[in-house]
Amino acid sequence: MQEQFAEILYYIKATFRYKWFIIISAWLICLPAWWYILNLPDKYSSTARVQVDTRTMLRPLLSGLAIQSDVRGMVAIMKQLMFTRYHLENIANLAGLDTSVKTEGEKLALINKLKDNIKIDGGKNDIFSISYEATDPLEAKHVVQAVLTVFSEQAQKTALDDADSTQRFLLAQIQEYEQRLRNAEKARENFKRANVGMLPGQSGDQVGQIQELNRTIEEAKLALKELDSRKQVLKEQLAEAQESAEDEWGLSLNANKAEDPRLMALISQRDELLLKYTRKHPSVKVINDQIRSIQKRKSQEKEVLETEGSAASHSNPFVQSIKASLNEIDAQIASIKSRIESHEQKIVKLDDEFNQRLNVETEMQNLNRDYSAIKKNYDTLLQRKEQMNLTEKVDAEGTSLRFKVADPPNKPLSPSGPKRAILYSAALGGGLVLGIAIAFLAVLIKPTFIASNQIRTMTGIPVLGSVSIVRNREQTRKMRMQIVQYAMACGLLVTAYAGIMVFKV
Repeated sequence: MQEQFAEILYYIKATFRYKWFIIISAWLICLPAWWYILNLPDKYSSTARVQVDTRTMLRPLLSGLAIQSDVRGMVAIMKQLMFTRYHLENIANLAGLDTSVKTEGEKLALINKLKDNIKIDGGKNDIFSISYEATDPLEAKHVVQAVLTVFSEQAQKTALDDADSTQRFLLAQIQEYEQRLRNAEKARENFKRANVGMLPGQSGDQVGQIQELNRTIEEAKLALKELDSRKQVLKEQLAEAQESAEDEWGLSLNANKAEDPRLMALISQRDELLLKYTRKHPSVKVINDQIRSIQKRKSQEKEVLETEGSAASHSNPFVQSIKASLNEIDAQIASIKSRIESHEQKIVKLDDEFNQRLNVETEMQNLNRDYSAIKKNYDTLLQRKEQMNLTEKVDAEGTSLRFKVADPPNKPLSPSGPKRAILYSAALGGGLVLGIAIAFLAVLIKPTFIASNQIRTMTGIPVLGSVSIVRNREQTRKMRMQIVQYAMACGLLVTAYAGIMVFKV
């Protein structure tokens, strides 16, 4: 810490060795700077304060009935819009600043000047401060008055334009939703007309009917099984009855079935001849003809016997009663199958009708939902329109934006700028800082030793001691003269600064 302090002290002493750099730099900076500040044109500032009253007695009374517009937000937006080129040109026209403008460049410069110098501050408690600074006091007053006029006109115009645009939008939306509502009502009407009898709430219990038909089909199938069982029993009884009837003709039939000895002898004879001859031999052909003749006769006899047996069975009363029962059961089975088929067709038809009814119900719900949504929005728009009409009447009776000028713009009598005292002080401080910086730079460029310990630290050579300089009378006189000259230079600089500050040159 001690070494750092010693180093700082060294730089201070070394810099002070170049003290003439400091004072000369200060004079070279301050004189032209003070002359420039002295010749700066005076600026006059005009200010006006205006209150934008957004409160009316009617609005609290009509809360919930009329639309509460965000007036403060609208004022904030207008405050930003005041710096658009259109409004700045209007301000320049009202203030009479555009009379000397000839070219587009001059006009653009004037607009930029107004944009930079017009200040609209505040907004707290709805009080705004409008100020403008110019070299002409009358110009400053006229510009502030023009800004106040344009600000007031723009506020009223914005409120009216907002009301008109809102009214147009509401009317357009009401017309659109009215047409959509009519289309929705027409769609519902056409849908109901096209689906009469299938709509929700109308007659038709397909589920109950399907369940009843399923129960009927189950009962019919059960009856069909019973009839099949009875039919099987009757078939067995019929077979037994027919067998007993055929037993009476069994001897004749068995006799007919017995093999004919003559036929057997002819067949044996033919086999012996075939061992010797071919089938085309005349003796073989004769025997074959005899065999076919005997077989034909026996076939005719068999048919006669079977016909007689069948007639006997048909003439049996028991067999006839069984056949009658079988015919009756077949008729019942056919009737039940027909009913089952009819019921199944009805079930298919009812199922299709049920699905169609569900589709109709779903579509009807969609139409009702669309209609309800459109109707709700339409009613809301009508309500908003009534609120808008009431709001316009409220604004007409008690203006939503009322401007109260608290402090009108005045013609300034004394300049508000530039702040020459601050600028003079800044110039003096800048000159001194620059001089110190130059002196410090000289120390860095041309360092010197001012103490023996610096030599020992920098070179590492032991220092036995130091010898003080002894000046003669002439050297002492010159040194004192330099000090007096330096003091006079500093005194003159301070005196000049004090003079311009006291007399406010």
